[in-house]
Amino acid sequence: MKIEPANLNRHQLHDLIDHVIAPLPIALISTIGPDGIYNVAPFSFVTPVCSKPPILCISFGLRQAGKKDTQRNIEFTHDFVINVVDESLISKAVQASTDYPSDVDEFKEVGLTAVESEKVKSPRVAESKVSLECRLVQKLELVEELREGKGLRAIVFGEVILAHVKDDVWVNGQIDPSRLGAVGRLGADMYIGTKGIFSLKKTKP
Repeated sequence: MKIEPANLNRHQLHDLIDHVIAPLPIALISTIGPDGIYNVAPFSFVTPVCSKPPILCISFGLRQAGKKDTQRNIEFTHDFVINVVDESLISKAVQASTDYPSDVDEFKEVGLTAVESEKVKSPRVAESKVSLECRLVQKLELVEELREGKGLRAIVFGEVILAHVKDDVWVNGQIDPSRLGAVGRLGADMYIGTKGIFSLKKTKP
């Protein structure tokens, strides 16, 4: 079978990429807004770019109401924290994908603990086994087809300036993947962890 992307609509293309480039990593991105309210939201379009300097990128799509809170907060503080999602955090991460109002502290809503970072303004997730404090270094914008017409997709690049790693996943000078237990997204409501593939649907708050 051959598929011409030009013949697919936005939803079909999203599903194609989402299911093929898989499993996608899941990270909780934590930020703080101009009003001092903490925000935490899951993203699966998170990708390493290079190692030295350690640069990662996050891709943001527009919502109907405009920019996502996470993107707006990053543009304000010029920093963010990437928190790895393991099997103990996946349910809360999925719940954090709910579109809460911008004046809601999502840490409290989903039962996560915010702790102060050391080198950035954004908080980190205490329950995460690995948290990466990142400083914004660049932002790109691409034109994307949305349900409502043309829109912009933002890609932010952040440099990791401090990593927090739980002692129990650090073995012989490196992270032990089996102890980290990171969860990947396979598309739709399907995920994969150390125990295999499972389904998890978001519940209404």
